Amino acid sequence: MLSFFNRIGHSVIRIAGMRSVISFGLALLFLAATLVSFQVTDASAQSVCFERTALLKHLDGKFEEEPVAAGLAANGSMLEVFSSPDGLTWTIVLTQPNGATCVMASGESWVGVKKVKKGKVS
Repeated sequence: MLSFFNRIGHSVIRIAGMRSVISFGLALLFLAATLVSFQVTDASAQSVCFERTALLKHLDGKFEEEPVAAGLAANGSMLEVFSSPDGLTWTIVLTQPNGATCVMASGESWVGVKKVKKGKVS
């Protein structure tokens, strides 16, 4: 009978040990995910601002990017999308009412989407 309780005791300790290892692993994974999310948020919150004329000259000179889309935001800022003719590079620029022109995002492989007219079936 004593050996039966001994085996049960060892099994309980083994299971409890596994649970603590799993709990520790999950806590470590959660901490790592939290730290990464803060880094991404901080990095994406930073934007680089330039004098507008200098920025446009740089985009055209180095990347051959020209405006392909633009829109006016509710706060009076102007959002523009620049792309190279072949779509290899693109840049999204926001010009605020006070004149500050900031690069919000940039990347590669821009694909323009053509607007489909409603009511027409091809």
